[in-house]
Amino acid sequence: MVMIKAAISRHFFAKISLCLLLAFLFHTGNVYPDASKFEGEMLKYNIGFWLFKNVGTATFKCEKKDDGLVVTIDACTAGFLDKIIHRHNIYRTTMVIDDITNRLKPVNSYEKKVKREKERIMITDYDYENNICNYKTWRHGVVHKEGSIELEPEGCDDMISVTYNLRNEIYGEVKEGATFNITTVYKDKSPNFSANVRSAEDSDELSKWKDLFPDIKYVVDVALDSELLDSKEGKLVVLLTEDLTPVGYVAKDVIGLGDLYGLLEEEVN
Repeated sequence: MVMIKAAISRHFFAKISLCLLLAFLFHTGNVYPDASKFEGEMLKYNIGFWLFKNVGTATFKCEKKDDGLVVTIDACTAGFLDKIIHRHNIYRTTMVIDDITNRLKPVNSYEKKVKREKERIMITDYDYENNICNYKTWRHGVVHKEGSIELEPEGCDDMISVTYNLRNEIYGEVKEGATFNITTVYKDKSPNFSANVRSAEDSDELSKWKDLFPDIKYVVDVALDSELLDSKEGKLVVLLTEDLTPVGYVAKDVIGLGDLYGLLEEEVN
């Protein structure tokens, strides 16, 4: 009799545990987001500042490579601005997809910045077995600096992986009032990428964009390393639709240009 009661108790405990687990899964939504949905995505933006439009372009391209993804951002000036302050920046990150969480983890990143006649390159390699990343920088083809930095125990992102992980809701649901603080790696620093999500309906500053993008759902205020944007404070405003497609960016106080904006011109999936 005791054995029968014990078996019944275990049976009910198992059922209750299963119900609680199912409730948790449905409550938390998509526990294992599919990172492969970005394969083949290409987003092209027109860049402008102040009253000037189409002074540059930026293209975000995501491609499949082996069992992971490669994202390349290619941004350059155009027209009259290109003749005055030629800039051409390329950022490329190779990422693997975590088997359990589907988080995109950077394994290698390449950055090239050309400003007039000046050229700077940085390559970063992530070593997860030893929990460090190694970086090397060049100026005009000559090695300028190299070193390594210890990765955080929970892992680190670069600016590309953190962008796509945020869109894939790896860090949590993107909704009004949500706040995210993610550790990133840049050269010999581990700056935090912080993002605060607010509703587009309560944003007065969006009046100029609503006619172009009436489906903007969220405004995300991002703070990151100022060196990445060549700006004074590293502030970035991102405009997202309900499916979390970034239709616009505003980089605040870019040195020499003021507020620099990028508006989605073409989307290919």
